[in-house]
Amino acid sequence: MIDFVITNLWLSLIVGGSFVLFVLWLKSKRKKRYDLSKITIKDIDKMDGFEFEDYLYVFFCAVGYETYQTKKSRDFGADLLFVTTMEQRTVVQAKRYLDKVGLSAVQEVYSAQAFYDADTALIVTSSNELSEPCLKLATATSVKIIDREDLIEMIHLFKKGDVEKVQALIETPDEPVEYLAANSLIENEHKRGLIQSGDYFYKA
Repeated sequence: MIDFVITNLWLSLIVGGSFVLFVLWLKSKRKKRYDLSKITIKDIDKMDGFEFEDYLYVFFCAVGYETYQTKKSRDFGADLLFVTTMEQRTVVQAKRYLDKVGLSAVQEVYSAQAFYDADTALIVTSSNELSEPCLKLATATSVKIIDREDLIEMIHLFKKGDVEKVQALIETPDEPVEYLAANSLIENEHKRGLIQSGDYFYKA
């Protein structure tokens, strides 16, 4: 009799536990939805690249911009396109990572500006590190960069309802970084008509 009760008890626990696991599995399969007004920078740090793009799309729409997403593949360097308060078409590249943002980010979004026939280009990143070449090229190409500190400020202003201040932060050009393009050039010395670079030469 005792064995029968114990067996039934074990069966009940197994069936009950299986049901709980099944319910939890079903919940995990449901599409998650996140309220923009509750998102923090810590939540952004847990996002993958595509989730960050989706978040920014909703954010830009929420602050009053006419906004479009590009296709997830073959986006030609832009993840979003929106129209500013000054009616300027602007391409956006989203960089959701903590690594240093490098030169390629500017190169890609500047190319996207030409492809989408946009007036301006913008990089939005959760990183607080920008390489020096990145900043110099951004100045040369007039690409604006919203870094981690700016992103935190945007979120704060949005939650306060200061939409106009968010738009001003997005649309105000960055302070230029000093650079001299000539510093990136090499002047090879030609001796006695010999033109040479690396292993290649030509005798004039």
